[in-house]
Amino acid sequence: MIYDSEPDGPHARHRGDVTRLLAAVDTRLDQLGVPPRPTPKRFAHDIAADAVLHRAGFVPAVEFGGEHYHRLPSAMTDPDEQRLVVTRAFDMLRADGFDVSCDPDLLEHDMPPPWIPETSLGDRLGFLAKHIQASTHTRDMVANLSEVTAPGDGVLQRVVEVLDTTAEWWEGFGEPADHRYAQRLRSIAESLDSYAIELRAIRGDLADRHAVHPGKDRVRANRTAASTPVPPRVSAALTPSPTVAQRRTAPAPPDTAAAVRPAAPTRPSSSPGR
Repeated sequence: MIYDSEPDGPHARHRGDVTRLLAAVDTRLDQLGVPPRPTPKRFAHDIAADAVLHRAGFVPAVEFGGEHYHRLPSAMTDPDEQRLVVTRAFDMLRADGFDVSCDPDLLEHDMPPPWIPETSLGDRLGFLAKHIQASTHTRDMVANLSEVTAPGDGVLQRVVEVLDTTAEWWEGFGEPADHRYAQRLRSIAESLDSYAIELRAIRGDLADRHAVHPGKDRVRANRTAASTPVPPRVSAALTPSPTVAQRRTAPAPPDTAAAVRPAAPTRPSSSPGR
């Protein structure tokens, strides 16, 4: 027995989650020395569609044959609520440049179009990575990294706060499984908090170094920095201080809505490389 999700089984908390089952199968295959199959290539528009559906409220899933798709939450049985979520996903995909087909009966036609921010929080963090890559001096690098590691209001500390708050909220349901999920969230938050302290110390060591990075081209770095926006606190610390606003570029549209169902791997799996 390598996986048991019956009510009294060790994996009961996962219920009917096929992803967890496939992960256990992969672990067993690794123990037996079965080599992994090549990971199927996923196109940029597939990944972009995953992100849109994730934010719209859909749940990622895997069929037995290994094909990835997205579904509505299993406990969402109200048809009106289902139409609202489908409509939100439909509008968000079209706003991101996708060509989407949908049965009109599944859409709420009187629903106003959703407000979609020009850049997501993840995209704004991606800008930090670009500026770090373009940094030519440790002071530039430290200015960007400080947004992630700052105590109190840094990115990592805010993520810890989100996880702790989610744990407290989740525990309010009162079921035994809810308590386990809350404890797991708190454990992850505690680990992340300790990593944040370590990263803060590493950032301090880099600040003490205060030196030019060898082999970096200042002209190329300035050109790269000027092409993407930066958060206000970072722009105040950088020289020069680019303030160009740039709308997130929509991915190239696929032929159909099937872009959210990328090609399946040869063997069903939930982990990379299978």
